[in-house]
Formats: sequence, C-alpha cells, structure tokens
Amino acid sequence: IKIGDRVEIQQNREGERPKTHVSQVENKLDDGKIVLHVPISYGQLVELAKGIEYRFLFFTDKGLIRFGGVIEKHMDEDGFAVMLVKLSGNGERIQRRDFFRFACVLPVKFSLLDNVTMSEVDEDEVYQGIIKDIGGGGVCFLANESIDENSTLKLVIKLDDDILVVIGEVIQKHYFPKSNYRYQYRVGFIGIHPSEQEMIVQFIFNEQTRMLQKVNRNQHD
Repeated sequence: IKIGDRVEIQQNREGERPKTHVSQVENKLDDGKIVLHVPISYGQLVELAKGIEYRFLFFTDKGLIRFGGVIEKHMDEDGFAVMLVKLSGNGERIQRRDFFRFACVLPVKFSLLDNVTMSEVDEDEVYQGIIKDIGGGGVCFLANESIDENSTLKLVIKLDDDILVVIGEVIQKHYFPKSNYRYQYRVGFIGIHPSEQEMIVQFIFNEQTRMLQKVNRNQHD
C-alpha cells in the first residue's frame, strides 16, 4: 500500500448489501496506521463512524488487498478532511468480482448488435442516452428507445479525453412513461478488457478527486 492508492470502504453488515465509499491513501504512519481522505457522496463529505469495523479494499500496483479495520479519529490535514485508520490482520488478496458503481451524468451512444454474429443490426440506427452510473462491470443508462432484455449493445462512452467502446448485454429494463427518458437499462459488459476496466476505474478516481477538492475549497472559502 502506498500514498495515492485508491480505497473502497464498506461497513460489515449481515444480510444486506453494504454501501461502498471511495477514498484515497493520504499518508502512512510509522506505527502502521494510515491516513485516508474522508469520502464524499453527491458533493458532501461522509464522516464515517469511529470505532466500528469496516472493510478496506486497496487498489495497489500488485493487485487488490482487503483489510479489516476501524476509524480512530477524524482530522484536518493541510486543509483536507482525513481520518486515521488502524488496520487489522495481514491483508487478503482477492479477485475483483463486483465493481463500485459511480453516480454520474455521461452521454452514451449505442447500437443494437446481432446476438450471434455480434455485428450491428443496422449501422444507421445509432441511439443516444444518458448514463446514470458506471463501474468496471457495467452501466445504468436512460434512453427513449425500447430495447428488449438480453439484447446485445455496442456502447460508445466518452470518459474525459478517452473514448470507450464496449459490448454489453441488457440485464434489466424499466419503463417510466412520464419521465423525459422513458426507459432505464442496466447493462453488463461482455468480454471487457482489463485495460478498459482500468480506464473506467481511473475515470471514477479522477472524478472523486475533483469532487473532493471542490468540497474542501468550499469549506475554506
């Protein structure tokens, strides 16, 4: 674990899917404790409770490592809201099966693919929508076109200066007749390359960093 590594934090809760918070390593202390940025959600700092057990998933150069640990105190360090964390155990290396979903507003272009040949059904039929959240495993987006569940789509997504082109399967569809966008789709990526997943993870990290800097600037204005 090094300064600058991305961290996902979850509270240990039985019987329910825990909420995931994203943070970053700010400092490592000689006594083995670490300093993390206080997470933010929808532009607001999330002051996690002290003294209860959390799971900390670190994105390191050598893979994903998970620790248990507790937040000992909240602090202000060089104008940034941070928290002192004491980790427990030696860490567990894990394979990434589930991906944090980042709430955002991003344009997306999509077209329908043939489920067998994976070629575009009609090259002239390119639709547009708005992404609500994105992660390394898929997206949720809104559109006005009706697409069947289990359909295969080609998605073109602009992430900062990068263009991501991925294939996905429509896992879930919801209809909202009174909304500006009548349909909401949950799409899982198919055969996405690790470098493309890393592009998404880096985009999320950059956006979280920008949001954190904005929150801290507003607090000190």
